[in-house]
Amino acid sequence: MDRIRVSAATASLLELTKWDVAVKPTTLYLMVGERCNGACRYCTQGRDFLSRVRWPPFPVEDVISRIDGRAGRICIQSLYYDGVVDDIVKVVEKMDAHIPISVSMNPTSRENMLRLKKAGVERIGIGLDCCTEELFNKWKKNVPSWDEYMEGLKTAKEVFGNATAHIIIGLGESDEEAVEIMKMLFQQGIKVALFAYTPVHGGLPPDMGRYRAMQLARCLIEKGKGDFVFKDGKLHEMHADEICKDAFLTSGCPSCNRPFYNERVRGPLYNYPRKLKDNEFKKAIDEVKKYVRIHTSAP
Repeated sequence: MDRIRVSAATASLLELTKWDVAVKPTTLYLMVGERCNGACRYCTQGRDFLSRVRWPPFPVEDVISRIDGRAGRICIQSLYYDGVVDDIVKVVEKMDAHIPISVSMNPTSRENMLRLKKAGVERIGIGLDCCTEELFNKWKKNVPSWDEYMEGLKTAKEVFGNATAHIIIGLGESDEEAVEIMKMLFQQGIKVALFAYTPVHGGLPPDMGRYRAMQLARCLIEKGKGDFVFKDGKLHEMHADEICKDAFLTSGCPSCNRPFYNERVRGPLYNYPRKLKDNEFKKAIDEVKKYVRIHTSAP
């Protein structure tokens, strides 16, 4: 493999291009693979995009030579194809990086995970994406089964000591289904990275108030400080010991900020790639309150 895809913001940070970026990535985002065998109905990969991000290719050696000191983490995104683990191992071994390396991938065998760990991968994230098996079967095609994804996350936690599950809000799940899958994953020691659905063939992104509520729920669940009341599947009340100050930031692996992965630079921002200003935090909380009643014991 002579070339590797690089997100537009990462390419700018590595000075592979002269593109201007509004917010610098705190993780370097790379991608291996040319064509995905999967046919997930929400994915834009067939058009050189993943979500709203363009991924131009560059020579592997040019990319690797510029990595050190540029960010706090490397994230290798991978398509679903035969030989993907071999390609990832080759790239990671060439890097000899001095910062943690994450791999975002479909579930694979324990043997392959051990190979990745030996090569230098610190953790993996798996795109479960859907909150229920029914939605999974509707949206995700030509990939491993729901049960294989669940087993893959469990195995990743055992092999690496940590794992991240990607969940997309806006695929038809109820609030209760979203909260329950996040609870279940956190109980297993698996982190949750939230994404907003990016429409491909029509449709709409999730309501901002609802997405903000799910962000706050995720943060409260992670900290073990929230209780939730539902009516017919919709979040009706949220009880919080305190409001998470970082609830509306990009969630995922440490140092991940994924600038403008789900949104245009001009906004609205579903996941903030940098610390919120006071007025932005107030607006986010107001958006939550328009969607759900919040009870907090914090002053």
